[in-house]
Amino acid sequence: MPEGTGPDSPEPSDVESGSGEQIRPLATRRDFLVGAGVGAVVVGVVAGGGIAVTRGNTQPVTAVQTGPGQPAVAVAPAPQTQAQPQATAQAQPGAALPAPKLLPPSMRTVTLNIDSVPREVTVDVRESLWETMTRSLNMSAANLGCDRAQCGACTVLVDGRAVNGCTVLSARLGRGQQITTVAGLAKGPGVEGLHPVQRAFWGDGGFQCGICTRGFIMSSVALLNSNPSPTDDQIAEGLAGNICRCGEYTKIFQSVKTAAADMRGEQVQYTANLAAFTAAAVQPAAAPAASVPGTSKDFVFVTPLATIEEFEPFAAPLRQKPGILDVQGSVQDVTVKWDPSKTDEAGVRKLLADAGHPVK
Repeated sequence: MPEGTGPDSPEPSDVESGSGEQIRPLATRRDFLVGAGVGAVVVGVVAGGGIAVTRGNTQPVTAVQTGPGQPAVAVAPAPQTQAQPQATAQAQPGAALPAPKLLPPSMRTVTLNIDSVPREVTVDVRESLWETMTRSLNMSAANLGCDRAQCGACTVLVDGRAVNGCTVLSARLGRGQQITTVAGLAKGPGVEGLHPVQRAFWGDGGFQCGICTRGFIMSSVALLNSNPSPTDDQIAEGLAGNICRCGEYTKIFQSVKTAAADMRGEQVQYTANLAAFTAAAVQPAAAPAASVPGTSKDFVFVTPLATIEEFEPFAAPLRQKPGILDVQGSVQDVTVKWDPSKTDEAGVRKLLADAGHPVK
């Protein structure tokens, strides 16, 4: 071991020059260790008490003996050019792609097949199908009643089974399930394009306020697809999850029976005049009649009507009388408008008395 390099020798920082000045080496032992710890490339030349250190990319170091009796020199290979990292990036194009945007743990992106149309939407894992259809997809094919899976107003079909749209979760329906709403039942325009169940509910009057009607139609479709000829008890069982607060159950049952016969290919007769509905739907609205000047006066009944329901049967025939232009009123009084060229007040009073409701 050369003199002055043993364990008891002073640190390079303690070496002084002959002039008494403190000589700072190119790198202390601490600098060397710190640089090596961060991946430094060290080129050290052991020459007396000095060590030269160069920091850069990590490269293997080779010791070379410069000559007899001369100190060994650590030599590092030439640094690589910048082309190598670019070649590596080109060899691995996937590494350069940006990371996909991550959703919160409570969110999912699903594709819902609704009425044979795939719809991609991001939903909360706690979100119901009704919420997704109404608020995210802007659809109006299901009504919300109780929001507790008790009334059935929001019923839709999932793979042919009737389910409550207010409780089934959208995040669980993005696996290819076929979702059908009342809007997906019709196969063409007009009354003839409606599904037999839709046509039967219309023609047999199986509705009143209409809030529950969509749910009843969907439950009826599911029932008749599995049982083409249900009995009354089977209809009651199939529609047990639906409630009609208007109490139209008699007409609803009749609608299901008519639809069943229609789906079996039988000739059906609707209780309502479906042809009249169709004609009213396609006929243009009549032009308003020209305004006719007339005389109007309020009359008070001698004996008031028992209920307001009696007024229209009493007033309708009066409007057909010659010279009478309009009849309106309540249980207490009646307002009559007439053409003065055809009748007068005395004639109006006589018409009211003849109709069984004289006036004061």
